[in-house]
Amino acid sequence: MTAVSWVAAVAWVGSALLMLCGLHKADSPYAARLGAAGMALAIGGALYTHDVVNLPEMVSLAALGSALGYLVVRSSTIRSVFPILAVLQLPIGLSLLLTALAIDRNRIAFDILQPDDATLTPANWWLLAGAKLIGALMAIAALPLCKALAAGAVGAERWLAALGGLAGWGGLAIALLLDEPAMAVIATIVGASGLTLSSLPQHAKAD
Repeated sequence: MTAVSWVAAVAWVGSALLMLCGLHKADSPYAARLGAAGMALAIGGALYTHDVVNLPEMVSLAALGSALGYLVVRSSTIRSVFPILAVLQLPIGLSLLLTALAIDRNRIAFDILQPDDATLTPANWWLLAGAKLIGALMAIAALPLCKALAAGAVGAERWLAALGGLAGWGGLAIALLLDEPAMAVIATIVGASGLTLSSLPQHAKAD
């Protein structure tokens, strides 16, 4: 089990809360700022936990992502970014699926199966199956959801929140498999945030 600094844990929890507030106040002019602050905090937590050897690559990618994000949202409302967020669920889902498949193919290397064990425990089997299923569902649903959001379909934003929440529950399954408590906490926050946002009352759109 990898120990995670309390500084990084606080940064990630704060990041999740800021992004949740930004999504909850999607119509507010401060929503994008809250989301950006949350992302900056998440990047800071990631940089804090990694070796300085990776710093140039991480900073470069963070700068590139920030620049692209700024170009996308500088003249748009946050709702216009929802189709892009839906498309991003595709690589997230594929990453989750491929991670689960990699763990399944290398059970001993990932320490979910001991050399003397013949099969996985029922709990680990279900966690692996759940991660694979969630990853596949996210990858399949991403593009249709993007089209629905672009067309302004009623209720599509709820499905976007639910799909994002699935990433958290899939991450929780992986975290439990790998015995990573910090990752489990963050994944639970993401999953609960998606569930909360998907259950919020639907506001009527102005004509």
